[in-house]
Amino acid sequence: MKKAIILTTLLAVSTVSMAKGDDDHRHGGYHDGKAKTHQSQGFFDESLAVKSVADALKATDDTPALLEGQIVKQIDKDEFIFKDATGEIEIDVSKRAWNGLNIGPQDTIQIRGKVDNDWNKVQVDVKQITKK
Repeated sequence: MKKAIILTTLLAVSTVSMAKGDDDHRHGGYHDGKAKTHQSQGFFDESLAVKSVADALKATDDTPALLEGQIVKQIDKDEFIFKDATGEIEIDVSKRAWNGLNIGPQDTIQIRGKVDNDWNKVQVDVKQITKK
């Protein structure tokens, strides 16, 4: 009987923690007003970084990226469409990259990360976001 009570308690606690999810705004994220919302440090050589979406789309895998523009659309929990004056690219934003910022489509931001050039898809893995 004791085992059944302990098991029931553990299941109830885990269900509550899973239900909480990541929808709080304490960690920042992209907020377009419609959808539910959702910094790493180290050496970053800006002279080697691509500075436009057009250049990022032509860059090789793992090229540093430093882009300025807007997030225009959320396509998944951590994937977005980023736009600058030269075009649009998909970005994959790590949870820590938001650094507590709340970003909307009207906000101009700077993203730091690296180009992820897969077989048929180019995106930027974002490690840091700053609001301009």
